[in-house]
Amino acid sequence: MSEKTSNSPVVLPQTDQYDPRGSIPNTVFAVALIAAILGAVGVSSLALASQSLLNVFAGTWARPQLGIYLGAMCVFHLMEFFTTAGWNPQKLSVDAFLLNNGRQYHYAHAIGLAEYFLSSWLFPAKWDTFLGSFPWLALVTLGMVIAQGIRSLAMIQAAQSFSHIVKSKKHDDHMLVTHGLYSWSRHPSYAGFFYWAVATQLLLGNIVSTLGFVIVLNKFFSARIVGE
Repeated sequence: MSEKTSNSPVVLPQTDQYDPRGSIPNTVFAVALIAAILGAVGVSSLALASQSLLNVFAGTWARPQLGIYLGAMCVFHLMEFFTTAGWNPQKLSVDAFLLNNGRQYHYAHAIGLAEYFLSSWLFPAKWDTFLGSFPWLALVTLGMVIAQGIRSLAMIQAAQSFSHIVKSKKHDDHMLVTHGLYSWSRHPSYAGFFYWAVATQLLLGNIVSTLGFVIVLNKFFSARIVGE
């Protein structure tokens, strides 16, 4: 039997110490979203203020690709927390940011950045090829956005049935999800993450890391699906 899970953000418990003053919903998701917006505005203002310094000290590494990559990384980890806060608050903790995603995850992205900086230094002409063209940049960025959307939507549709950690036992609130993306794919969140991660390396123009991500992630998710 399958049942649909709730796709509405969970409201924080009401107490006699809280008196609503406006129309902003009293949810963990709203708190997280407001914090992120304020942080983004603050960082953007600092980036704008330091633009002249960047023009002076930047080298061949300071390209839009790097900025989009760093932004995509931030959005990914924020969305992991947002979707958990809004639709799966029972599992909400600092780990929901998925920053504690294992050393291999951080090593992989560190290697990707190392390849980006090294290749930009040794082979700056690569950015004069299609890797530095606007159509390629737009195409890869669009693919990355779509993959991120699939990942986040899958987490929302699974709601409390989603977990960052593989469970060995069925919990009472864990239901088989068969609607939405899950009617098309059994593991849409995995698919979204896979294509998002590969797209980050295509964005940076990394040949070695792109191949490495494809091979390693394919093995990882294949083993994880079997384990589930």
